[in-house]
Amino acid sequence: MNLLKSFVIYIRNMIVPVRCFNCNKVLAHLWEPYQEKLQEATNETALEQERKNLVIGVDNGKSPECKALDELGIERYCCRAAMMGTVMMTEDITKTSYSNL
Repeated sequence: MNLLKSFVIYIRNMIVPVRCFNCNKVLAHLWEPYQEKLQEATNETALEQERKNLVIGVDNGKSPECKALDELGIERYCCRAAMMGTVMMTEDITKTSYSNL
């Protein structure tokens, strides 16, 4: 059973995009900061501030994902697509694949 847990941890660590598929830029080191910025954007106070800005009329038209990628310096469309297109399905796969063990 310990081997299974270590395998799942290995898969979780390797599921992030290591490099951009088109330009070959390294993206793996930016994954955790990207996820942290998305968590901050979903914070209740941040959402409330966005609502206030919309009521006042201050809208820069950018989604939280776009803002996070801008802050991390990811400018190329291919790299942005690689980061935004990654779906964390590891937990779903491990639940269905290893549920019989």
